[in-house]
Amino acid sequence: MIQVFSILLTPLIASPAQAYEAGTRWITVVPAHRDQPENVLITYPALKDGTAYTLGADELWTGVPARREATPVAEKFPLVILSHGSGGNAASLGWLSTALARNGFIVAAPNHLHSTSGDSIPVESIEVWERAKDISALIDRLAEDTSWNTLIDPDRIGVIGFSLGGTTAMLSAGARASLSDFAAYCASAEGKDGGCNWFMRGGVDLAKVDETAFNGSYRDGRIHALVAVDPGFAKAFQPESLKTLGIPTFFLNLGTGEAVEPGVRAETLARNVPGAGFAAIPKAIHFTFLGVCNPDGAEVLKRYGEDDPVCSDGGDVPRSELHRQILFTVTAFLRKTLLER
Repeated sequence: MIQVFSILLTPLIASPAQAYEAGTRWITVVPAHRDQPENVLITYPALKDGTAYTLGADELWTGVPARREATPVAEKFPLVILSHGSGGNAASLGWLSTALARNGFIVAAPNHLHSTSGDSIPVESIEVWERAKDISALIDRLAEDTSWNTLIDPDRIGVIGFSLGGTTAMLSAGARASLSDFAAYCASAEGKDGGCNWFMRGGVDLAKVDETAFNGSYRDGRIHALVAVDPGFAKAFQPESLKTLGIPTFFLNLGTGEAVEPGVRAETLARNVPGAGFAAIPKAIHFTFLGVCNPDGAEVLKRYGEDDPVCSDGGDVPRSELHRQILFTVTAFLRKTLLER
């Protein structure tokens, strides 16, 4: 039975305890299925050394405090793979990865090739199975690396994905998509679904997508917990595959009711996963999951011709407060399923 959690817009929700510093280190992964390396941001529980800096800060984002190349705390921690959305990147989700690291998780966030900032190509991104393979390749790399395999508990690995990253995370956990269902949904949306429109504007012809690959299984049995936030292709997952995920699962929508685009509504997905949890964040929108913008962020977006309301949210609640609600919800789930196992 689906577990529905209420998120309250009050300051009464306490922030999770923070026991460590957040260290950061970039590594390179060379997946066998890719033609070039991928950069991965590792954020981890650390000592108070290294170089203090602001992760992800640029003309658009405020960024968050972290410690570059700080000394990792010499204990075993759960590993969380964090998959960004289309056109996103690992550093822009630093608000989440640093908070998780301070709470006792090692977070590995890949910059998925041809689907990240400055390298977002719709005809490549539609091949979302490549991103799921990235996740398995990353787990392989960390398992072989003596710098990390002594710190990671291989029996406590989870995955968090946002938007197209939510699709990625679900595929890695064992969900299977249906190309015909996705094509039928986009046709019925009649140009009103942002995800479908993005692919179509980018020259994607769904009739030419590899259906066998799109519909395939990319389950990685090493993943023990799943969090999907506004997952893309929400209308395209095969219900039977959801019923057999067999791991603790949590779905989160940014916004409530009709304010959430049908293509990422997750409550129906949660109802198909036995025991899954579901929550919605009032006053949030899809882009709330990204970092906090600088005060002139909207002007920066205009200069780059970006029409999406990347720096806006759904009401009068500051993004930092919405982030706190998301963090509390996600951390509570991961504590129960990974940290306290």
